[in-house]
Formats: sequence, C-alpha cells, structure tokens
Amino acid sequence: MPQLVELALTAGAATAGICYPVFWPASKFWGPIISRGRSAAPPRVALTFDDGPLPGATDRILDVLAELNVKASFFVIGKTARENPRLLLRIHQQGHIVGNHSFDHIGLGFLCGQNFWHDQIDRTDQVIEQVIGTWPKLFRPPLGAKTWMIARAARTHTVVTWNRRARDGIATCSQRILDRVLPRARAGDIIALHDGVSPQSRRDPLVTVAAIRPLVAGLRDRGIEPVRLDELTGVKPYRIE
Repeated sequence: MPQLVELALTAGAATAGICYPVFWPASKFWGPIISRGRSAAPPRVALTFDDGPLPGATDRILDVLAELNVKASFFVIGKTARENPRLLLRIHQQGHIVGNHSFDHIGLGFLCGQNFWHDQIDRTDQVIEQVIGTWPKLFRPPLGAKTWMIARAARTHTVVTWNRRARDGIATCSQRILDRVLPRARAGDIIALHDGVSPQSRRDPLVTVAAIRPLVAGLRDRGIEPVRLDELTGVKPYRIE
C-alpha cells in the first residue's frame, strides 16, 4: 500500500511538472509573457474578452462599455472575426484593443507544431489588418496554453495571459462570474472574460453580458478603474509596418 501511495504521488508530481509550464498563466518557461500589469496607483485592472466577436453578445458588451465609459481589450478568433468584420471594426472604432487569439481556437492545438501556429497567428493578423488597418501586437493562445512551438511562432508578438479569470468560457451564471472576480480583484489584475463562444464550448454568452455592468460598478466601488491593456502594462497593442 505505501508503494502505491508513493507511486501515485510521483505520478501526480510528474503531471503537475508537465502541466505547469504549459497551462499556468504566469509561467515563463517557454519565453516572456505578461500575466498581470502595474499595481502602482491609481488602482487599475484590465478587462479582456476572448473568443469573439459574436453578434448578440459582443455588440451588447460594447454598448455597456460605451455607456460606462470603459475601454477593454478583445482577443478575437480569426475565423469568427472574418465572419463578422463590422463587429470587429466597431471594437476598434470605439477605442478598444484588438488582439490575436488564433484563427480556429482548436482545443488540442497546443500539441501541434510551429508551422501550424505560424499559420494560425498569421491568418488572424491578416484578418485584423484588413478590417482595422493595423497589425495586432498582442497574442493570447487558446486556453492560455504555452509551448516552445507556440512561443517560436509568436515571437513577433507579445504573449498576454491573465492572473484573474471569471471562468465564463464554460457554462456558468452571472453571479458566479462576479463572485469569482470581485472579492479578489486587485490593482494590476488582467481579468479574463469571454464575449464569444469557442468551438469547444456550449455556454450561454449572455451571462457574461449581464455581468459587465455590476462588475464595473463593483470595481469602481472599491476604487479600481478598468483600463486598456496598454495603459495597465505599458505594452504596445499594434505594430507599425
């Protein structure tokens, strides 16, 4: 029995050792990443949205953000952005950052090689440039997964993950989003939310839409202001060609 316990602990430690550099948002094992911003006063956080743009969800989030005078950052799926160019353009025109979140958002894509990731990143860059007229500098890998292959393919970009997440990429409710984010929010946080629906998910994006207004109100009640990623981190969101 003690041998079985020792074997189980060894296997668990090995699994953790493998998963940490790939899936831990702050891991820099494969190269530089940004997982949080500056915590200096005034207290600020960055709201980031993944998997869009999605009609019926992204547009409603943009309405709320405009009403509240909040700027955010949207990491878009290239295929989805290509299907919704007007919505992508609206994100940009309203003063939000547009970032790259791969072209297809394949769940097991982190197992693929460098050529696959070059294609995923380049195709999404091209879609974004064709619509908003500039090339994105920021890249967020699907699921936040990082490998040597992804790092090599994304070496012309700044890889951005998060240190606080709402876990709304799967089925949840608005109150749970608020409970996961508001009590623990601190200055410098990069908060991961979702305005779209990835191919691996069957969630209802409207629960995120409903959470935005009370989330911003709750942050401001604590003296924390949501800002764009470039303002929080100092990184440039676009590259000049």
